[in-house]
Amino acid sequence: MTGQANLFSRFGFQVGPDGKLDNYTRAFFSKFKGRVGPAMPDLDTNASWAQIAVTANALINEFVAQGWVQKGFDADGTAFANAIQAVTMIPAATEWAYAPYEVLRDQITTGVEFVATENAYSVYDSSQWVIEYGEAASSGRIGGAACDWATSLNSLQNQLPNCALANLYVAWYGSDLRAGSCTLMPGVTRTEFDDMPHEWVCTGLHRNEAHQVSTVNGSAAFGGTPDDQSVVAAIKDLNARGLQVCVTPFILMDIPDGNTLPDPYSGGTGQAVYPWRGRITKDYSTPDKTPQVAAEVASFVTQYRNFVLHYADLCALAGGVDIFLLGTELRGLTWLRDAEGSYPFVSALVQLAADVKAILPNAQISYAADWSEWFGHQPADGSNDVFFHLDPLWSDANIAAVAFDNYWPLSDWRDTAPNIDEVVHSDGTLTAITDYDYLMGNVRGGEGYAWYYASQADRDSQTRTPITDGAYGKPWLFRYKDIWNWWSNQHFNRPGGIESPSPTAWIPQSKPFWFTELGCPSIDKGSNEPNVFYDPKSSESAIPYFSDGTSDYLIQRRYLNSMLRFFNASDPEFTEDCNPQSTLYAGRMANLSRVMIYTWDARPYPYFPLYDTVWSDGPNWIFGQWIGGKLSSYTLPQELNSMAVATTYAPLSPYIIDPATGKLDKQYRDFFQGIEFVQGDPIPSVSLDPTPAEVANAINALLAVLRSQNRLAT
Repeated sequence: MTGQANLFSRFGFQVGPDGKLDNYTRAFFSKFKGRVGPAMPDLDTNASWAQIAVTANALINEFVAQGWVQKGFDADGTAFANAIQAVTMIPAATEWAYAPYEVLRDQITTGVEFVATENAYSVYDSSQWVIEYGEAASSGRIGGAACDWATSLNSLQNQLPNCALANLYVAWYGSDLRAGSCTLMPGVTRTEFDDMPHEWVCTGLHRNEAHQVSTVNGSAAFGGTPDDQSVVAAIKDLNARGLQVCVTPFILMDIPDGNTLPDPYSGGTGQAVYPWRGRITKDYSTPDKTPQVAAEVASFVTQYRNFVLHYADLCALAGGVDIFLLGTELRGLTWLRDAEGSYPFVSALVQLAADVKAILPNAQISYAADWSEWFGHQPADGSNDVFFHLDPLWSDANIAAVAFDNYWPLSDWRDTAPNIDEVVHSDGTLTAITDYDYLMGNVRGGEGYAWYYASQADRDSQTRTPITDGAYGKPWLFRYKDIWNWWSNQHFNRPGGIESPSPTAWIPQSKPFWFTELGCPSIDKGSNEPNVFYDPKSSESAIPYFSDGTSDYLIQRRYLNSMLRFFNASDPEFTEDCNPQSTLYAGRMANLSRVMIYTWDARPYPYFPLYDTVWSDGPNWIFGQWIGGKLSSYTLPQELNSMAVATTYAPLSPYIIDPATGKLDKQYRDFFQGIEFVQGDPIPSVSLDPTPAEVANAINALLAVLRSQNRLAT
């Protein structure tokens, strides 16, 4: 394989780095039925887009007839898109990404005044990104409705027809992983520009008063904090579109390479580069369970309250929201204990819930815990302590649900021995990592439920240790996946490993679960370790266990859809024990309408990631958790058929050519990306804006390889 994802990767045309067939390919050949359709002639070098569509459609129909797909081209992808009921909305940090109107900035020039767009890259050709001020004013572009936000939201509602909720992330920046030394602040990428129709403002700070984010290779490491007025307008626009709204205050750690900050984890000099917010903790020299812990947490909480309550006030100004989350994945803080053994940051969240509820009385409120945090605290300090540390929050009257970001591993796959999950089915076919029965079987099973790896060496050899509880027979206490037993039982803390005689305040079955993020990277074996992400600037950047580092959109879709299917009462594989009804409220254990897929971007696809000179994180898209451009929900055979007969309509078909740019849609670029077969030469890659001749050449090369393998009639 050349290392680039392509539309046919899902059908098994891959060879591993060692030159051997990978599991996709073996699974494909085990199900292959042989040639069915008539011979397909090569395309002429001067073929029209319509003729190209005819041949592409014939290939797809042949794949369907040969059993490579069960229900027509990407019917499974369509079902996945239709199953999505809620999404997270990022980037959290881009100053004008959420503005539902065009914003332009003054360009300092000699003579005629020019202005440059900040958020309409999807609307206008690049020649119109910088124009004379007079032209912008007379054409209605300043504050006009045509903008990237509108493009993105229109795409979302078109491609995810059943999505009813958007979770809007808004970011401030943290300066230090030591809670007592951390400053939280809104930030900007530039301090000198003037914006129109109004200036950037956050909490009363103007651009020249805000924190300027650090840079990497001359470019801003992050986008800036969204402007306050644009956030209010975005909430109103989401409501006007008929979408429910959730708002999540989000912390990004602006700690660049080369910093000399004291490391709270090692005591050395230099903190991790652009780390995860969940690593904010006490000072290295501060002992656990001391008054100093409480003092450091209190210092952080003072700023954190200002941050969170500011956005609660903005939500009220916008007319209210449906859900407000108090924060996300602050595990390093919720695990800190004071001199009494209590959890001061958890207490602060309880108080914050009451304060936000007073501002937003009609909103449902929760806190988005990490998937390793939500169920309890079991410090690895030899104490044998087991505490349901978040129970004071989960049981609080102002909290609507037990919420956490769900990144459970659903596979333990590798391409070389041992790979004990690969088995032969009764029909003689081999398990593949993308099989629904395999992935869905690991929702309530597998790593984090039935067993764990005690070391990396054990992981390498697949030596699995069962999760047990010898003292009290409650292994579910230690299973981060076991929401079933956690939800349906009373909770008893175990200080020193001894179970308390009285339960915590949690009432079994009293509140539903929300998955405030459900995500998977679009990378080989993403389901092995879906919480990791690719971002070269960050110390957190990683690829999943045993991944070869190539992109894989199919495993992303299958992972997400496996989760949605497992908990969906209308799925044919569903049984009541998968997602039981509560006896205390009208609903099931896991609320599917609150499963928020991570992630949709307000910077619309394909402009993001294509315009990487505008958005520096564009290269991360191919491996990241973004779902825009990876759904394949709108590339169906009947649509190609329609295009094939409408010869006068090409090349502006919305199915293969983007109507705004006239360029080849990214889903179809993937179709033509270079791939290697068991025999034959690589298929030529093509750019995002190819000529028909280049595309015809790529298809002809594909036809030649398929014929050489006796996969197509000659």
